[in-house]
Amino acid sequence: MLACFFSLLVLETIQISIFSVLELLVVPFITLFYFLFRKKKSLYFSLFLGCYSAADILHIIDGNNLNEIFYFACNILYVLSFFFLILEAFKTLDIKVLYQKFLIQTIVLVALVFYLFTVLCDIIDPILFDTKVLSLVRVVEHSYNLLLLILLAVSFLNFLDNDTKKSLYLFIGCLAISFSEFLLIGYYYLTDLEMLNYIAIVLNIFAFVMFYLQSNFAIEVKNKSNAFV
Repeated sequence: MLACFFSLLVLETIQISIFSVLELLVVPFITLFYFLFRKKKSLYFSLFLGCYSAADILHIIDGNNLNEIFYFACNILYVLSFFFLILEAFKTLDIKVLYQKFLIQTIVLVALVFYLFTVLCDIIDPILFDTKVLSLVRVVEHSYNLLLLILLAVSFLNFLDNDTKKSLYLFIGCLAISFSEFLLIGYYYLTDLEMLNYIAIVLNIFAFVMFYLQSNFAIEVKNKSNAFV
């Protein structure tokens, strides 16, 4: 009976490990597919996929050991990936149009980003991480969350400004990846409800499917002579 119990426990652990690895391989696979089959590639989007994929691969190598070097390397790569995706969404924004037509929406989004960031800080700040560089860990965590919120806001403004399938898919992808990360924050810091983790994984995969699909569409130039892909 005891042997049977341990066998089931080991089998379950192996299944969870395999599932985690497969989930982390999704983005590198999409990245490989993008570089092999997309003739016209966006520089910022390519850097986003490259950084995110590298972070996922490092995560696979590290496993659940939570080595501090791997932690900082992974999270810095994730932060860089979000920064490049912000640039990808921002490059077709017309600031003049935003000021003339969407000033109120922009102000509301800035206020919302600030509010949500303070909420996330209140969740993370009291937590004592098992590390000798606690302040540095919190800087990384807060930078990660702040860029994620900025990404969501910029992608929405990009959709308001351009109103194209490309900008819509990009916004849906950013919305999905943001909700995925927020659910993971709830799962890691607030509750151990396993369902949140599974929903976050599904949303993350869906987000990258949307990101890949938006790369099918060329940028529709609307009197922007300096627009580029």
